[in-house]
Amino acid sequence: MSTEEKIKLTTAIVGIAGLLFGIIQFIQVQSIAAARPYLEKKLDWCERAVETAAKIATVPEPAAEDLLQFWQLYWGVMGLIENEAVTQAMEDFGEALNTPALAPSRAKDAPDHQEARTGRSIALAHACRAELAAEWSTSWTRQ
Repeated sequence: MSTEEKIKLTTAIVGIAGLLFGIIQFIQVQSIAAARPYLEKKLDWCERAVETAAKIATVPEPAAEDLLQFWQLYWGVMGLIENEAVTQAMEDFGEALNTPALAPSRAKDAPDHQEARTGRSIALAHACRAELAAEWSTSWTRQ
């Protein structure tokens, strides 16, 4: 094979590699663009769930509208979007609200029960962050 043929072959290989790279990049960008509306809604719903849980967890006697919002998210959109870790965190927080020993209105030792709710609230936040990081950007994952 002559030098000229080697140059032509190398040029063809580089050209094909560039074309394939461009196609792969285009497909990746299109898949992210197609998923973006869903991911933005999911981010919004996760933020609402985490904020609501935090509001409930950080006061001795949560407002009825915050409890209602949590249960609406629990029985509604969160079931639509969440993975197993977020599902478990939502269930654990809901259990803290339903368990007589942990329920805000029936707590005998409010600080201990509030601490249980705050721990479950932060677990929900961490589960949501991990799920969103897996779908949006691994830079959200803490080392």
